Amino acid sequence: MKVGLFIPLEWEAAHDDGLHIPNMLEQVQTARDAGFSSLWLPQHFVSGPNMRQLSTSPILGLLAGIAPGLTLGTGVLLLPMLNPVLLAEEAATIDHLTGGNFTLGVGLGYREPEFQAFGVERKSRVPRFREYIEVMRRLWTEESVTFHGKYLHFDNISLSLRPKNPAGIPIWVGSAVDDGVKRAAEIGDSWICAGAMGRDDLRRWYTMFHEARIAHGKPLNYPRQIARECFCGPDMKTAIALAAGPLSAKYARYAGNGWGTFDPSAGPAGFTEFARDRFVVGDEAFVRDELQRYRDELGATEFRFRMAWPGVSQQDVLASIRRVGRLAADL
Repeated sequence: MKVGLFIPLEWEAAHDDGLHIPNMLEQVQTARDAGFSSLWLPQHFVSGPNMRQLSTSPILGLLAGIAPGLTLGTGVLLLPMLNPVLLAEEAATIDHLTGGNFTLGVGLGYREPEFQAFGVERKSRVPRFREYIEVMRRLWTEESVTFHGKYLHFDNISLSLRPKNPAGIPIWVGSAVDDGVKRAAEIGDSWICAGAMGRDDLRRWYTMFHEARIAHGKPLNYPRQIARECFCGPDMKTAIALAAGPLSAKYARYAGNGWGTFDPSAGPAGFTEFARDRFVVGDEAFVRDELQRYRDELGATEFRFRMAWPGVSQQDVLASIRRVGRLAADL
């Protein structure tokens, strides 16, 4: 079973002790040694003043150098806010740095301050998204491109560097609504799910995605990646005790930004209910059983696990990564 590590790029400004970057690099090396096959990075902008956030592209270049052999992916870049020509060039460079092992995950974005900061109207995000994907694919696969759309206009341009694969770079589309999942089936190479989707939602959306692929005549041999918050502790009680507080704080922030349904006022019982069939938090036996369930019930071919959050010690994070690596090797 393939397992990928989601790399958090943010941390709380109040705890800016200079350890985030060295801790991140140690987690990457530990995951590589433990048999993880991929690394995934998010993207957000203007996260201050209470949070700090590393920029995604420089970290992709860094990881390509220190984790050779691993697939790198983004989950997800906020495509409507980006220049697609610049992104196509940067993605081609990362593709070469990884020996052709790069997957470009993109999404619409949802935070209003990000749209305002980049001067992009939120209502334009879907048509921009479609247009930008079309442009990038053409730039990757054609020697010279002329394009006149609603947002982009240029004549006879050629990328400075095209991907290693003449067919271009795989584009996975992230979404958590019906229309977005259908759009992912139409214009993406696979679908990227969010880390807190319930199991029933995942089943319904993967069915919807598959049926839409058939309707559009798209290939059906796509990867089925399941994203989860994951912590594997020495025993159930310890695992829950270590992860519940940090995860509650994170999903309370999400809810405050308009994403997700977690209610921080519900207390421990509310967290337990929210975590059920959403998070993989427990001892080795529980985590193994959950991975098998996702494989058998949803056809999962790989996982993307976020395993570190503010409030969990580096020692506990590394131990959790090693445990999951051992479990995945046996599945």
